[in-house]
Parts: sequence; structure tokens; C-alpha cells
Amino acid sequence: MKEIRDRYEIFLKVCETGSFSKAAEALNYTQSGISQMMAGFEEELGVQLFARAKKGVTLTDNGRMLMPYIQEMTNQKDKLRQDRKSVRLLLILIIK
Repeated sequence: MKEIRDRYEIFLKVCETGSFSKAAEALNYTQSGISQMMAGFEEELGVQLFARAKKGVTLTDNGRMLMPYIQEMTNQKDKLRQDRKSVRLLLILIIK
């Protein structure tokens, strides 16, 4: 089953790879799907995050400015997922 990624995780993968195509391959998405998600993300934020070129993408000044916040939100979401798993395990142990 395909894991659903959010725009923040996809944004970070595009930043890491410097390419919509490489991010798509790494995340098991299509290139057009990644491109559309990032275009929607830019529209939602009201800023251009990436400068697009034939050889890939680079962050704009706005993208660089927002990256630490997006990284922190992703880290917090990961922590929440982990904490949720710990709580579930604790409940299972208590019920037994």
C-alpha cells in the first residue's frame, strides 16, 4: 500500500533531490503529480518556492526562508506519529 505523503514532506524531498522527477521516483509518485502538488502548495502559500529549469529546480528566496519552518512542522508531525504509536502500545500493555 502506498504511503500518503503531505506537501511538506514532498517539498523537502524536492529540495533534497533538486528535481521533481527524482523526488517522484523516490516517493513512488509521478513527476506530474509532484509538480502539480508543488504548484498547489505555492498557490496556497501565495509565493513561488522553486525556480524551475530544464536541469531541475532550486529554491527561491521565499523557499529558502520557509524551509526551516516546513522542516520543523514535518519534524513535529513525525514526533506526533511516534508518540501516538507509543501511547497505543502503552494502552495495549495496560489492557492486558
